[in-house]
Amino acid sequence: MERWIDEHQSDYIQQLIAVTEVPAPPFKEEARARFVADAFRRIGLTDVSIDEEGNVVAVYPAGGGQGGTSAQGADEVLVISAHLDTVFPEGTDTRVRWEGDRFYAPGVGDNSTHVAALLFIARGLLEAGFRPRRDIVFLANVGEEGLGNLRGMRYFFERGLGAKRRVAATLVLDGRIGFLGTEAVGSRRLSVTYTGPGGHSWGDFGRPSAVHALGRAIAAIAQLKVPEDPKTTFNVGTVSGGTAVNAIAERANMVVDLRSVDGAALAELEAAVRRAIENAAKEEQNIDVKIDVVGERPGGRIDPGHPLVRLVQAAAERLGVTLTREANSTDANIPQSLGLPAVVFGIKRAGGAHTLQEYMEVPSVWGGLRLAVLALLSTEAWLADK
Repeated sequence: MERWIDEHQSDYIQQLIAVTEVPAPPFKEEARARFVADAFRRIGLTDVSIDEEGNVVAVYPAGGGQGGTSAQGADEVLVISAHLDTVFPEGTDTRVRWEGDRFYAPGVGDNSTHVAALLFIARGLLEAGFRPRRDIVFLANVGEEGLGNLRGMRYFFERGLGAKRRVAATLVLDGRIGFLGTEAVGSRRLSVTYTGPGGHSWGDFGRPSAVHALGRAIAAIAQLKVPEDPKTTFNVGTVSGGTAVNAIAERANMVVDLRSVDGAALAELEAAVRRAIENAAKEEQNIDVKIDVVGERPGGRIDPGHPLVRLVQAAAERLGVTLTREANSTDANIPQSLGLPAVVFGIKRAGGAHTLQEYMEVPSVWGGLRLAVLALLSTEAWLADK
């Protein structure tokens, strides 16, 4: 498909712009999902649906026709996925600006580049008359970013098509070109709310303050020691509280992000953070605290020597791309946590992710698309020979 990619670069660019300019805020991916589902149908796939969670599930059928499966691997599917959602809230201007070799727009790199790649690759395979031995699922899933908590991928593997048929392998498109995700970082996200009686800053001076309790907790958390190996991190990401400068705060909230590549280390960190949170309430006195788990991503890994890892690495080497194995937190967490073969890699160079100045470098994507296609075809051939 190398020549086909070269001959259809303008088509990919148009597809990328179109996908990017359909907003997909957290928990509001419906418009982009409908757009992508319609695009899959326009290129010739007929088994296209949007599941109950909002994922677009497009099945490229075994045999390359409009239906039917081969005898070998009929119950299995090969999945290639990219998440639909962005981190940007409703109302964000997502129009694409082209300057030099770069496209600028919120979400253009994370993850519109890869969503457009799903459509482009499926079209290329159809036009080439490719006939796989088992169904290939092109999955454009929701809920990867932030508090989405991997809800799209969870649903697919726990209740959706991935639960009804055996997933032989999963290729997740996300991130930059040059990395290969083989280890899934586990995480826990805690929403912590302190409440108290409140009062006037002068007349009721001395009453406990929810904001003061929150401050005590943050100071204690900041002093925690965590291991470098296994890498373990914490972050107080958002803070809110109080009503006025002259009012003792009745309420204060923070959201804490905890991560580790090791499950035991993550559990130990969470226990220490919870102690700091509860001790802060006791020290401030007459303050209540409520801790809610608002996010949980399971950890997992695929052995670096697994055939799927070797296949993607070999595809990269053939194209002159150097891949570095990394631990990360992506949609691949779900299949890896279930012990299923899965890797994640990107197809572009980009910068400014999760900012309004986000960009992707257009020339980088042509090699990235070749990598994605070669990795997909190599994986399909490996599964066919198993």
